[in-house]
Amino acid sequence: MLALFALSPASASEESELSLIKKNAMPAGTEARGAIDAPDDVSWKTVLSQKSDKDEPLIISGAVFQADGKTPAPNVLIYFYHTDSDGYYGRKGEVRHGHFRGWLLTDEQGRYEISTIKPAPYPNRTEAAHIHMTFTGKNFREDSIDAILFEGDKFITQQERDAAGKKGGFDPILKLEKGADGILRGVRNVQLRKP
Repeated sequence: MLALFALSPASASEESELSLIKKNAMPAGTEARGAIDAPDDVSWKTVLSQKSDKDEPLIISGAVFQADGKTPAPNVLIYFYHTDSDGYYGRKGEVRHGHFRGWLLTDEQGRYEISTIKPAPYPNRTEAAHIHMTFTGKNFREDSIDAILFEGDKFITQQERDAAGKKGGFDPILKLEKGADGILRGVRNVQLRKP
């Protein structure tokens, strides 16, 4: 039996919310931009990759909080991107930030969850593997926060440790734990800046 569903008021409200948020996206051509390209069907969870032989599956979850660090921040658009398991963003013919990029819109409790792979450091360089993230709201412009780093990465510098949490609150250097299912997991909570 075929069932037809009308667009619920909540869905219409989310679309309207996303349109308002995208008005605060950084313009095209800005290095860390990404909110402007968000699709209309953004959720609080996204899956970027299926496990391949050489890729380590990774789930990053967390919550976004208001400037007080306690009050959940719903409807915050998150754009993220990272390298592949060889340390490259985009290959020939791919979009600028590569295949491993996506968008999330925090839920009522400010939660988000990314299912992806563990990125690799850039080839022939000494920068730690990382995940870039920007945050955009209907009351604030798109801005980047401290990149997610991974505890145990030999390339994390003391300067990065000293600066950890200054832009985005909480500690962005994650201790990953591997579950019985073979998936690495880490939690990155974020604190928005005061307006």
